[in-house]
Amino acid sequence: MRVHIRALALLALLLVPVRPALAAAGPVLRGLVTDTAGRPIPNVQVVVTALNRATSTGSDGRFAFVALPAGSYHLSTLCIGYAPAHADVVIPASGPDVQVTLVLHQTALQLSGVQVTATPIGTDPRGVPQSTLSLSGQELSRNLGGTIAQTLAEEPGVSVRFSGPAATAPVIRGLQGERVLVLEDGNRAADLSSAAPDHGTSIDPLNAQRIEVVRGPASLLYGNQALGGVVNVISNDIPTAIPTHVEGTAAFNSESANPGAAGTVGLTIPVTDRIAVVAKGGVRHTNDLRMGGGGTLSNTFYRNYSGVAGLGYNSGATSMGVAYREYQFQYGLPSNEGERSKIDGHRHELTGRADLALNHGFFSSVRLGGTAQWYGHAEVSQETGDVDTRFDLRTQTVDVLARTQAGMFSGAIGVSGLFKQYAALGDEALTPAANSNGVGAFVFQELPLRDTKGDADALVPKFQIGGRYDAYRIDIKQSDAPKFSAFAGARTFGEFSGSVGVSVPLTSSVTFSTSVARAFRAPSVEELSSNAFHTAQGTYDVGNPNLKAEVNQGVEGVLRLEHKRVNGQFAAFYNSIQNYVTPNIVKDTIAMIDGSPATVPLNRISQANARLRGLEGQIEGEIAPHVVLGAMGDLVRGALAANDEPLPFMPAARLGGHVRWDDGRMSAEAGYRHAFAQNRVPPAISDEDPSGIATPAYDLLNLSVGWTLRTGDRVNSITLRVDNALDEKYVDATSRLKTFAFNPGRNFALVYRVLF
Repeated sequence: MRVHIRALALLALLLVPVRPALAAAGPVLRGLVTDTAGRPIPNVQVVVTALNRATSTGSDGRFAFVALPAGSYHLSTLCIGYAPAHADVVIPASGPDVQVTLVLHQTALQLSGVQVTATPIGTDPRGVPQSTLSLSGQELSRNLGGTIAQTLAEEPGVSVRFSGPAATAPVIRGLQGERVLVLEDGNRAADLSSAAPDHGTSIDPLNAQRIEVVRGPASLLYGNQALGGVVNVISNDIPTAIPTHVEGTAAFNSESANPGAAGTVGLTIPVTDRIAVVAKGGVRHTNDLRMGGGGTLSNTFYRNYSGVAGLGYNSGATSMGVAYREYQFQYGLPSNEGERSKIDGHRHELTGRADLALNHGFFSSVRLGGTAQWYGHAEVSQETGDVDTRFDLRTQTVDVLARTQAGMFSGAIGVSGLFKQYAALGDEALTPAANSNGVGAFVFQELPLRDTKGDADALVPKFQIGGRYDAYRIDIKQSDAPKFSAFAGARTFGEFSGSVGVSVPLTSSVTFSTSVARAFRAPSVEELSSNAFHTAQGTYDVGNPNLKAEVNQGVEGVLRLEHKRVNGQFAAFYNSIQNYVTPNIVKDTIAMIDGSPATVPLNRISQANARLRGLEGQIEGEIAPHVVLGAMGDLVRGALAANDEPLPFMPAARLGGHVRWDDGRMSAEAGYRHAFAQNRVPPAISDEDPSGIATPAYDLLNLSVGWTLRTGDRVNSITLRVDNALDEKYVDATSRLKTFAFNPGRNFALVYRVLF
């Protein structure tokens, strides 16, 4: 509780105007965004990537950023139907306002103009050493699903852990659960989606302005749980810049395979030239999933309700803000047996940040941030209304990040704290209660290997290096339940993470990057101290209190191609993971299930070294005016190092292509995906063991038509989709319910968004 109070106190401090010897208010950055004919374009999102500050243009195409710290900045834009524009600007400590004009070119290609998740200084995405992706605009609408994982499912290197339409989570290059970190506006979404397959992610994708993904180790910036990758949902709930006009968005989504609808609306309102407020709300109601080939997956309804209230303040050398988020959810758990259960829960979050301009010496600015989150859910029998298990998780985070500049070197130094209080209550609780505390510190530096001479579109060689140390402690509490008595006590983990990367332009349009990274993950409470029947796994799990931290040492090469008529990214990677935590089925045991004894597999958590390697890529090109042809593919192989036994739940290899006609106002696309059979599975422990069930090949045909209508200062985007048009009956290799829960069948979907 003391830690919880300290985190709340930090958030309160972020609201207090800061009056140390900081830099005085500097020049305002004022800009104009036009098309190639010189016409102003409204509702263009402009991002200062180094500070992750964003605003949008008004009806006159103009925007402004107030109180940027003195220094050099890279600007990027996002706008439906236009290629990203880039500009480098220099903000002096004093003097007249700085003026910049950005000219946007229409394109039918999908180009990523912003990447703030991969590095602490918001590097130009063309120079990031790791493989990344970003979904926004029309591309986000064409892929929008009911969950974050389903929205990303068609992207190379990303697949879905499926336990019904609500209980999904992203899988990145074969790694999932506690190895993939999900963020919202750069902060951990402190839920239990990584702890068990029947737990869902507590973020609705309809609220996203864009979604960024880092594929591969990312512990340098985010510490524990980013061993396999990061998903960052950008919603900008804290106004990072005071807009010059009221910014609004509304969205609606309806699907036939998940019958129902979802809607959201949000406003950012400038109250004065220093203060802005944010208000958002959303709802989603869907009924039972209609599976491919016919039939309904019983008890798969989904309900969620969300709301946001935010406040931003920007004056002089200080920019600060707070936001309160609330997310209520309820969904059914699919089962092929008679009992029906549901999950009923909530997540409340208070988050705050403050950016302070220093403008003297080595440090250019510092950011303070923190969150306090309250999460809980109950697993409820729908027949009796009894609560089988109740979960409670309280999480606090504290982050301090200072940006540095020394000659041509730019970088950041940061420290962070992570504090969690967890409890599982009820006769079916898997673990005793536990508190976790972690502290980490990192340093990151980037060096351009030649001067850009102010050319924002220039591709220059860049060298990046960073290191981090984390100390992490898990204190497992003594429980009244005798089954947990042997697991009480504290476990401590201390690990170094680091990365070295370089990006080299081969031509004006092609860049090759390579990186070497070391990342870690401390074992979870479930892996250390479980001693109960795990319904979602179908096994009786026994934890191992002697587990060591997982350590991933990986190498990656990325080839990027970005031209006005061609866009592509290809990556090859190899990861060697020491102390990989794996299930180890040793025999059957007798467990009490629903009050009756039953024979179930006994799973004793163990560790072994593992390796994963793979390829992924996508490319699209404009082969004729307004006609785009594209292709994608991915492949990952995971196995134990000692005997080459396949790791469980590895995604199947995929190949696909699409053709799209897009004139900037209307688009039509047909896409095809072939997933190969996945026969590389570990030995099955039973006929219903999902990890040992091979999955057959399948084919998906997806169709879409979209319209972008600009009326005054409003942008209307309408997308009609037909997913799985052939009504294929299939299951993914990453699914936990392969024996009876098939993926969605033919799905007619409508996505409508309006920006104003």
